[in-house]
Amino acid sequence: MNGLMQMAGVIADANSLVSQLKNFFLVGVLGLMYVVSIAWVWGQTKSVLKAGVAAIGGAVVLAIVVNMAVLRDKIGEDIKNPSSAAAPVAERVVGPLDGGRR
Repeated sequence: MNGLMQMAGVIADANSLVSQLKNFFLVGVLGLMYVVSIAWVWGQTKSVLKAGVAAIGGAVVLAIVVNMAVLRDKIGEDIKNPSSAAAPVAERVVGPLDGGRR
């Protein structure tokens, strides 16, 4: 029984380590890549506008990566239940082009 309890502790420690590594990569590595990419664009172009565009583009990518689970679930629900995903579409029925005369 003691071995089983130790194994449960090892699994909990492994899950904790994986969670910490995930947070490190999301915050540390992606954040560093974000800052370095903006600095690289600024260094290459010396343009505030281009650096701003790089910052906005990087922020969009970071938001997508951080919210990937939410987006995955939302897209999955849209695929499973397509009628609730899209708003109703107005349809226009067009009659014959000759006005109904033959």
